[in-house]
Amino acid sequence: MVNISKLIKQLTNEDTAKREEAILALGDLRDERAVEPLIKVVNQDSIENRTYSITALAEIGDHRAIETLIFCLMDNIRDIRLAAARSLGKFTSPQAISALLVSVRKDPDVSVKSRAALSLGGIGSELAVEDLLAESKLEHPAPLLYSIDSALKMIAKNNGYETVDQLAHAMVEKRVKHEETTPESQQLLEKEELLRFPNLWPYIRKYVFQQLEGIQTLLSIESNEKKAEKKIAEILGENFWRFSAFMVKKTAIKFSDYQSDMLWQMCWDISKPIRSEIFQMMKDHRKEVVEIDKYREWLDIIEEEKEREEVIRGEAVLDIKPPLKAPPPTQKAPPPTQKEVSEVTAAELARSISGDIEDIMKKYSRWKDDVEDQDEFSEF
Repeated sequence: MVNISKLIKQLTNEDTAKREEAILALGDLRDERAVEPLIKVVNQDSIENRTYSITALAEIGDHRAIETLIFCLMDNIRDIRLAAARSLGKFTSPQAISALLVSVRKDPDVSVKSRAALSLGGIGSELAVEDLLAESKLEHPAPLLYSIDSALKMIAKNNGYETVDQLAHAMVEKRVKHEETTPESQQLLEKEELLRFPNLWPYIRKYVFQQLEGIQTLLSIESNEKKAEKKIAEILGENFWRFSAFMVKKTAIKFSDYQSDMLWQMCWDISKPIRSEIFQMMKDHRKEVVEIDKYREWLDIIEEEKEREEVIRGEAVLDIKPPLKAPPPTQKAPPPTQKEVSEVTAAELARSISGDIEDIMKKYSRWKDDVEDQDEFSEF
């Protein structure tokens, strides 16, 4: 078993190579205990080890790293900013989105701007769409425009739109809807007002976790990602009105429709890492089920061949069809087709995913401890 404490202690070793070795190992292990020590490395080590630590923090994915990574976006060293722009794409926090948008607009290096845009695409939040659309209309270098276009395509796909035009049209419709009650200038003020609340992200993370905790009992019969995503949206929305009322009380802000929509988008964005892990696990299990079925078919073929051989030996039947030839044990079976994967039944999937979804949720259990007033929040 790997000794995490020993690796963390190695981060202060005088040998740069030893520190590098520990940083890379901690990133691979993704243990939350390494977050604070790695943050210290980001702030005081060599450029190479700072860069490795930034990447390691992204691999661990703990939200405590966000503030440090945002600070790195303002570093004087290009490679540090580039690593931070790449790593912030692993986080769905609106803090990360806002910081990356600033990099797209203001960073002096095109490669950092481009990386920040691609990270926004990876996050997939509609909160970044209008700013990216505005940047796509400016006279930027071709690599940056390409990255912005790619980012918009990723966001469109993540939110169920076939094209960027459909995404842009939907954003216009939302803007028009909000402008009926809230002018665009007022929307900006309301957005800033909401984002200023210091405990906004911890409350959102806690709400998302509490809503999705125990989700394996609801998703274990789902065999399709779209159905599962719809179910997750329903679960998150079930008590959203209560959560919104709770946040009105905490922030002392009387939410407009625009702010309520923003709060919902934040909840949906924050749930992305959980959704992504669940969907990937479901895909992996469907492949597993298909491979097991192929193996069973292969065993059936062998049994049939044995039976035929016994008939030949016992009855000396001459006019019999040649036995089926099973693939040799060493022959690698072809990968399942998309049709084969889609035909895996919900019942087969249910037998295999429930425990794994529970394990995924355990990884995010720290979210429920993000805020201090546990009793006050327990109503959700």
